[in-house]
Formats: sequence, C-alpha cells, structure tokens
Amino acid sequence: MTHDISTLDFVAFDTETTGLHPGSEGLVEVAAVRFDLTNGPKEYFQTLVHPGKSIPPAVIRVHGITDDMVVGAPTIDKVLPSFYRFIEGAIPVAHNAPFDIGFIALHSLRSGIAVPEGPVLDSCMFSRRMNTEALSHRLENLVREFGIQESTFHRALADAKSCAEVFRRTVARSCGNNASWEAFLEKHGKLHSFLDGSRPVESFKKDYLEPLFAAVQSQAPVWIHYEGGWGAREVTPLLLYARGAQQYMEATCHLDGMRKSFRLDRIKKVFARKEEGIHESTDPTRNPQ
Repeated sequence: MTHDISTLDFVAFDTETTGLHPGSEGLVEVAAVRFDLTNGPKEYFQTLVHPGKSIPPAVIRVHGITDDMVVGAPTIDKVLPSFYRFIEGAIPVAHNAPFDIGFIALHSLRSGIAVPEGPVLDSCMFSRRMNTEALSHRLENLVREFGIQESTFHRALADAKSCAEVFRRTVARSCGNNASWEAFLEKHGKLHSFLDGSRPVESFKKDYLEPLFAAVQSQAPVWIHYEGGWGAREVTPLLLYARGAQQYMEATCHLDGMRKSFRLDRIKKVFARKEEGIHESTDPTRNPQ
C-alpha cells in the first residue's frame, strides 16, 4: 500500500447511541478527527443526530445527551453523506470498532447509502496486542496510562480525539511512524470493514424464504412462524441484511407495532396472503407446527 505510514491520513471516529443494539437503537452523535501520525489532528467533524425515538434515562446518564439537545438535529440519513465525505482519502480508526461499524453500516443500509470500501482499524484491539502491560484497554484507562490530557468521556468528539492520540502513541511504541503498511499490519492484526457491520442479503440459505424479497419490495405484510413463538405473527418486512454469517429481516411486528430484527434461520414458515387464499412457504426440514 505504501512504504511509510507517516504519509497517510487517518480518521478516528466515534458514535453515541440510544442503546447497544443497532437493530433497535439509533444514533445521537457522530464525530471524527482527521489526523496524521507526525503532527496529530488536522480537521474535526461533529454533529448531534435526531435518533427518531426518546433517549432512555440510563443512556443519558452515560453520555449526557438529552431529548431536548437533539431537537432540530439532522437525522442519520442526512449526516452519513457528510461523514463519508469527511473520511474520504483517509483510513478510519475506532476504539472497539465493531460497535461503531455496526451502527454506521446498518443505518447506511436503511438509508440506501453505500458504505466506503477499504479497511477500518481498531485502536482497542491494537492496544491489546501492543500495550500488554495495561490493566484495562478501555479508552479512558488508556488515556490515563499514556498521560494524555483528559476530556469529557462518552461524548463522540472527545472520544474520537482520545482514540486518535491512543492510536498515535501505540503506533510509536510498536512499529514506529515510518514503518511500512505491511509492518504496521503485523502489529495491528485483523482489519475491519464497514461491510462487516451490515450488508444486503443477496441470496437465502433456505429457499422457502424467497417470498421475503418480494415482500420487502412491495412493503406488503407476511405471516411467519418464528422459533420460540406461538403460531403465526404478522410482520411487514422492511430490510434484509447480513452481519457476519447471520442473515436478518428487519420488519414492523404487527403484534406490538415495533420495528424488530428477526434472524432468518429462526423463521420456520412464511405465509404470503393473497386474494385467492394463503400460499405457504415452509422449511421442508422441519415438521409443521
């Protein structure tokens, strides 16, 4: 890729959310710091985000972002294009990257926005490999371990700044700023990607799930038998996505009106209701319920 990583730009980014699970929770803040290894920060990106739902009190106690603070803030579909323009030409870095990637990728997929290709680095994993003497690899602990000036933790811009500095210092004490990309990767370990978070389902592992493609396109309700449930439940499929080896359907559940994610391997029957009756599409490997 390059013979000298000091010539590269990196972008440390962080998100704050309404909860832990991308399928059911929203983003309330996105921030990023563009930097290089030699001189540090160059540019900053920060915005509050309206999550489309109330922020739980327990979460407010973590990051301090309230419902009043996000009134009038842009929704995530308006924020993502600006965020992607900001990180263009740089290598993204996040602390515990799979968490932030999970939210960014799924909300991009919901919004019909393509995620950037290329690697995403993880300063937490990198620290675990290189800073073996650290008692904890939580961001706030590493800030103290390195003697970095502390700021407000659990706000996206402050955490992005801390992530950038932790990353810079871990590079300096491991492979050095002038290492080749290949030498750096030997120290860093596994690369992530925004596509690791969520990607479109292109084919099903079970043929009986095929009617879900048409249901998403038409936004028509279907009835499913879900493992662990009682009888058929009516849902309106909204999105089909994969994360890792698992495939999911995001749908409005008519039992409670909530938007939920269903694992496709736990859907055992699919019914598409039509004027002439009910067409049943069933997992042939299982007994009928």
